Amino acid sequence: MKKKILITGSAGFIGFHLAYKYLEKNYTVIGLDNFCKTYNPKLKKLRISLLKKKKNFIFYKTDLDKINIIKQKNIEFIIHLAAQAGVRTSVEKPKFYIRENIEKTISVFEFAKERKIKKIFYASSSSVYGNSNIYPSHEKINVNKPLSIYGLTKICNENIAYYYNQIENINSIGFRFFTVYGPYGRPDMSVNIFFKSIINNRKIKLFNNGNNFRDYTFIEDIVNTIYLCTLKKNKSFYQIFNIGGKKTIKIMKLVRLIEKITNKKAKILYKPKNKLDPKKSLANNNAIENYINFVANTSIKEGLLKTYMWIKNNNLLS
Repeated sequence: MKKKILITGSAGFIGFHLAYKYLEKNYTVIGLDNFCKTYNPKLKKLRISLLKKKKNFIFYKTDLDKINIIKQKNIEFIIHLAAQAGVRTSVEKPKFYIRENIEKTISVFEFAKERKIKKIFYASSSSVYGNSNIYPSHEKINVNKPLSIYGLTKICNENIAYYYNQIENINSIGFRFFTVYGPYGRPDMSVNIFFKSIINNRKIKLFNNGNNFRDYTFIEDIVNTIYLCTLKKNKSFYQIFNIGGKKTIKIMKLVRLIEKITNKKAKILYKPKNKLDPKKSLANNNAIENYINFVANTSIKEGLLKTYMWIKNNNLLS
């Protein structure tokens, strides 16, 4: 009998790639997404249309508040990725982010409790590190200095997971993602913005005059890492892991790499540092590498080239 899993946020960037991975591995994947209009739903619909080509994909277009409409039994585990992303938007809509990222995460854990699902793998974020100023960031850092409402909600998610582990014996792993990019990525993320702006001779804004540093993580490395975590046979666990590219790159250098790939010169509007942005992000991946005996190794050049080819081949250059 095929193994059955539930992925919330399956129309999202990471959710789509993970669902595709498990479908290729012959799992039955139950996907749930509400097609929230945070960005153009056209891309979300494209992702779901590709997943629906697989006969073992079951999709619910609904909100997490209605997760109980899922009637399939014997779900082995949940991958919970549905959330509102975006640091800057969270400042403008704090109550919305609290409802979407905290209250609805509790709905997922309550669903697991009622259905006796004992394993949840969920999205946290490098944003939890906020103003800690420790690089590379490791999981033992005290995450009590978030710089955004978004980061605050992800800290809460980790605490929610801890509560359900201690009180309801629901095992979980939270993944602190570091700036994920790649094909089918969100249009509001920096790599896609830079590519499309440079190609179309539009100005790009570089905060802190391009002197910020980021740890970019290619989507394939994210997917393979999570997949290997779900294969572990541990009976009892509560873990939080970084997943990063293990190298940090200056944003100005990233733009120069994109210029070389596109063979076009960027028009840059230099801006002062935004107080929502940490100057630097860099992951210490030792814990998760030891846990699954796997090292993510896609270079920034290779990842950018794959992303560019996807943008080009899918007529997304305008």
